[in-house]
Amino acid sequence: MLILIFNLIKRICWEVYLLFTRLPPTQAWVDPREQALMVKYIQNFKREQRQQKISMVEFGAGSSTFFFSSFVDYYVSIEHSLDYCRELERMAHNQSHRSVIIFYMGRNSSGFYIKRCFEQKSLQSDQTSRIEIYCVPRNAYSLAAYRLWATGGRSTYTMYRDYIDFLSVYFRDTKFDFAFLDGRARPQVAYALLKQLNGPNAKVFIHDWNQREAYHIIEREFYNIIDQQIESTQSGGGGLVVLEKKFENIGQRNINDIEWKYGKEPDWWI
Repeated sequence: MLILIFNLIKRICWEVYLLFTRLPPTQAWVDPREQALMVKYIQNFKREQRQQKISMVEFGAGSSTFFFSSFVDYYVSIEHSLDYCRELERMAHNQSHRSVIIFYMGRNSSGFYIKRCFEQKSLQSDQTSRIEIYCVPRNAYSLAAYRLWATGGRSTYTMYRDYIDFLSVYFRDTKFDFAFLDGRARPQVAYALLKQLNGPNAKVFIHDWNQREAYHIIEREFYNIIDQQIESTQSGGGGLVVLEKKFENIGQRNINDIEWKYGKEPDWWI
């Protein structure tokens, strides 16, 4: 009964929040120095590859989706919270010059499918990048008590399987020049992302690096840090690292069949 009351209060609070808030997506929710570091790498790549269309994928949508997408040609964002996807629709309305599609996804035995979508077509002919947001809920559980407990615990692959696997299944043949990880299960997402990166020089940005030691397994096992912005005014420590994968063919094994080189598989991995 207490769980039902808690969930009801949580739902009411969220509905009130959606009713009265309007979030102008003019800046990413990161320290300005972290934001500047990401923009620097994207703009440098654009100058070097003048004829190439630039693509970027993001795990954890928000104001960053609308900010960083303005620097690339094709932007894909993956979000696990259906409630927050409704807020993203409101953000899109605040930028009527942007072309935005939000897909609400489901999954069955045949794979992922589109349940419904929100589409906003640009009102300007000289539109900037195309934004595609995919709302992929984390796995459903039969026990409400476990769902409540899991939301506050460390993200595991089992909890967020569909969210983690989505890119490699739905975008199997698509490669991305940049990736920004600012959502759930970042270590597992970073591993699953390896096969989707466009060559050894593709860049991965990971936020909140400073005080989340579990994230550091990403650098030990899968990627090299090539740049960073450690000082941050963000709550929770912040910090952003820029990564490249350790070698070209890394990440070919299934996520539950990794050969760990610098330690054993973490208890929270699967």
